[in-house]
Amino acid sequence: MVLVLGALVLVNLYVFVWDTKTSVGALKREAEAKSAPAAALPSQPLIAPDAPPAAGSAALAAPAPVGPPATIDGKVGKSDTLGRLLKKSGLSAGETDEVIRSLSGVLDFKTIRAGQTYRIERGADGRVKLFELVVSKVQTVRAERAATGELVGKADTSQTRIELKALGGRIDSSLYAALKGAGETAALVDFFVDVFAYDLDFYNDTHEGDTFRVVVEKEFKDQEFLRYRKILAAEYHGKAGTFRTFWWNNAYYDAKGGSSEKSLLKTPLKFSRVSSGFDRRRMHPVLHTARAHLGIDYAAPTGTPVWAAAHGTITHRAPAGGAGNLVMIRHDGGIETAYMHLSKFAGDQKVGQRVAAKTVIGYVGTTGLSTGPHLHFGVKQNGVYIDPAKLTPMRGKGVTGAEIEAFKSEVGKLESLLGAIMITPVI
Repeated sequence: MVLVLGALVLVNLYVFVWDTKTSVGALKREAEAKSAPAAALPSQPLIAPDAPPAAGSAALAAPAPVGPPATIDGKVGKSDTLGRLLKKSGLSAGETDEVIRSLSGVLDFKTIRAGQTYRIERGADGRVKLFELVVSKVQTVRAERAATGELVGKADTSQTRIELKALGGRIDSSLYAALKGAGETAALVDFFVDVFAYDLDFYNDTHEGDTFRVVVEKEFKDQEFLRYRKILAAEYHGKAGTFRTFWWNNAYYDAKGGSSEKSLLKTPLKFSRVSSGFDRRRMHPVLHTARAHLGIDYAAPTGTPVWAAAHGTITHRAPAGGAGNLVMIRHDGGIETAYMHLSKFAGDQKVGQRVAAKTVIGYVGTTGLSTGPHLHFGVKQNGVYIDPAKLTPMRGKGVTGAEIEAFKSEVGKLESLLGAIMITPVI
């Protein structure tokens, strides 16, 4: 037993004194090494600030310069003029002026309409290279940078053809339904109404059984119908009478050469109904007292366009108390017309401006003392209000002198075309 204990003591002495890994000296040296301060980090960066990035490393790209886009495609806005359109597309004042000058004499600026498409392109030098406007299905205008460095305007017009169409029909419910039934569009209805605007009120003068005939030019591009060009001859027959008109020398005349144009339209609205007539003792619907109603009320939806009833000069265009938004126009022969309760005025017309008959001057509304949307139409003669329905308008200048024979020859051909239009008789 004593021998065994002695052997174990000798082994332990060897491990803690002489073994190089576990001896007391070795353990002391290891502890001193761990407590020594760490080596100082290099004072210079591992990669110098101006050193190029190492191969394969991702370099930070500088932001690309921001400028006008090379190509802009857009549509003309509701209130856009050419200048406004170009400026909102990013063109400078100088660039805008350059485009407008290049298109002067090429583009009728009044033909710019909402919905038309346009394109602007810039060249590598940043300058406007192209401005293109699609005016219609048959016309496109361009301002293009020439080799000289200037913008040059030009118009491209497609070839079209004109076909003559003669048609007629009988009114069952409305002129609109009758023309639609004959395969035509609403645009011809508007055209037909315009032609007879001095003689007929198509809301009140149209009756079941009335008949119509019309000879009209239709324009086509290839097989696509584009528009009605001119009504060459038209006839309306019914309870209101028989009316015929013929196109000659840029105006409409009856068969004898009398002008179809008169000093006053039959009504300042295309389609409306009379809701209240001229009455010097009418019970006012708002004030509930007997009060003179010095005009005719035409009931129509808010926003219906209102025509100037004749050529004349605007003398008033502003709100006017119970009359609401009011336009007044002075005409020849001591006649003045008033248009009351408008929802808004049309365009940028001004007092003192001349307007032609059928010019839209405002829109039906219910401003002022009013119970609903309508137009109050008044007529003054020598400063005194009169009943518009009793006014006898004067006709315009007819065909006279050396022109009468040429007129009769042309109208004779058109009368033959009208007479050849067959209308199915009522069974």
